[in-house]
Amino acid sequence: MRRHRFEPASLVFGLVLLGLTTAFALDAAGTVHLPPRHAVPLIAAGLLLSAATGIVTQAVRSVRGRRARRQPTP
Repeated sequence: MRRHRFEPASLVFGLVLLGLTTAFALDAAGTVHLPPRHAVPLIAAGLLLSAATGIVTQAVRSVRGRRARRQPTP
């Protein structure tokens, strides 16, 4: 199997969705009450957090790429 890049934004988004799924499952079971008006802001916050992670990851990769392309002068 070919190796692929590590994508932190996908990891963050997956963890956010896992947390939301757990919250909705607990709400359905009657253990926790999650008002419907809180669902949309939670999903939006998860998307924003994932987007911010992706932007930071891309910035770090571009800086590292530029540093790697520089040739050291003797």
